[in-house]
This record gives sequence, C-alpha cells and structure tokens, in this order.
Amino acid sequence: MTDQIDESNSDHLSKEEWRRVARFDDSSIELTERENRLAAEALAPVISRVAEMMSSIVPDFSPAAREAAQEVLRRLAEISTVVRTFTESAAPYLQEIFESLGYFDKRKFPENWDGVDGSSFKGLDSILIDEGIPLMWVPGAVTVEALLTAGSASDRRRIIGSRWKRIASDCEVVLHEIDHPKLLSERDFALDCVAALRDGHTNPAQSLAANLLDTVLGHLDKSTRTQRTKNSFKQNGEKFDLDEHEFRAAFTFAPVWCAHATFWVDKGDSVPRTFGRHPSVHAVSRAQYSRINAIIGLMVVTSVLKFFDTQMLR
Repeated sequence: MTDQIDESNSDHLSKEEWRRVARFDDSSIELTERENRLAAEALAPVISRVAEMMSSIVPDFSPAAREAAQEVLRRLAEISTVVRTFTESAAPYLQEIFESLGYFDKRKFPENWDGVDGSSFKGLDSILIDEGIPLMWVPGAVTVEALLTAGSASDRRRIIGSRWKRIASDCEVVLHEIDHPKLLSERDFALDCVAALRDGHTNPAQSLAANLLDTVLGHLDKSTRTQRTKNSFKQNGEKFDLDEHEFRAAFTFAPVWCAHATFWVDKGDSVPRTFGRHPSVHAVSRAQYSRINAIIGLMVVTSVLKFFDTQMLR
C-alpha cells in the first residue's frame, strides 16, 4: 500500500504531461491516447462557447467572412484533440487566445458599434449596398441597432428622420476627432453641413455634402475611386462586392457606391427619393432634396473622412 498517486490512472495531467501537451504543435512530440483524451474533454466546453460567440458575430456576413470564421472553429476543434484541460503551465496561453477572440468584434468594428447586439446583423449587406446608409463610425450605437432591427428600408428612413439631430451630433463628434493636416479643410466644410442642418438650411446642407463627397474622394487614386464609385447596377445588375475590400473599407465605401447610382436627366431617368450624388448635383428637386437625404449625405462624408483619417500617413 502506498500514498503515491498513480498518474497513469488519474483524470488529471501531470506537470510533465502538461509540458508535452503545451508543445502539441511540435511534430516530434507524440502524445499518448490518455493525454489526447483528457485535453479534448477539457477544451470541449471552450470550443462550444467560442462557436456560439462566433455565430452571433457573423450570421449574415459575406461567404468569405463566414468561411474564415468556420476555419477558426475547425482549427480549434483540431487543437481540442490534443489539448484537453487547463493547468498552470498552459492556461495563460489559452486565455490569451480566447480573450483575443472575445474582442474580435471590438477590433473589427468601430467605436459606434460598442454594445450593438450581434444578433442584429441580418440584412446588413442590403442596408449598406442597396439603401446606402452609412454605419461605419456614425451614427451612434443606439441608432445603429435601431437601423439594424428596423423592419424595412422605409422604417430606417423614418428612424433617420426622427433622430436627425442626434445623428448630426454624432457626425459632429467624429468630425472633431479628425486631425490629419490634409483633411482639416474638408472636415471644416463637413462641420458647416452640421451647422446648416441645425439652422434649418437643409437644402444647402445636402448640396454641400454631395459636392464635398466629390472632393474628399479625390484622396483615392483614379483606379480605386472608379472601383468604389462606378455604379452600373441598373445596366448590368452588378453590386458592390464587400468581399473585394478590407472590412472597414467595405463598410465605408458601400454607401458611397450606392450614392453614385447611374442617373441621366437627358435619358428621362426618374429623380430618386433616396440620397444620390448625381441627382443632388444634376436634378435639384423636391424629390431628391430632403432633410433625411441631407443627413445621409452628411453621414457618408463623415464616414469617408474618418476612414481617410485612420488610413493616411502622417
């Protein structure tokens, strides 16, 4: 009879076993069946939790984004066959991994998405591409969630119309954060849009926003600008492809693309009621000009300016 624990029959890994498990990526280390079993059992609930979290983050994302998330989960599942339980030697490394995954959305999404329920993402592509409503950096989180959970495009326009003062303030806050020397003049003109809206000068605000957008887009090279503004959906049915752009660029420029929908006065095109750069410039009318469109125009310009502020070299 002995008081010594038989590690080979224990349901816990010894320190030596954990050192082996912690080196699971070393092809020269072959883990025993017992080490594999214990490691997999311990990590199973963690994998399940990460899967649940990821599913709430990307349920309606593009195929490429969903594929990337699934690849993460696949790799975690592979790891779970090797690493099964937490001990003092391995827990710090695993904790860092899962904390990183836990802040995935905060790294990807801007500050104005803080606290937005991930289950609200359904229909996101349509809001950005078909309706041209900016969601990057502006508006604030409460309005973002209201727009995401609204039942229709008309409901979203009503939300923008009823919250125009709050949205204008959201834009003002973001604009004051812009400090790149090459953007200061354009930032000040965008702030003029905010002032005009508050003073009740809706039409001048929309006109300035539409023309300022042209100026701001001048920071793109010709090829990129064409790619992000050439909207021939009416002619060929091709839409802005979110997968072709980095995440923040996709969210920023999808509404820009929507605002550049083809419009020809001399071809008899009907003046759209949604915000558009071309009808704002070439078809000044009560159909195109409205406070809702002025706010959307301001949001578009603010979002693009903030994008450049985060991307341009200083």
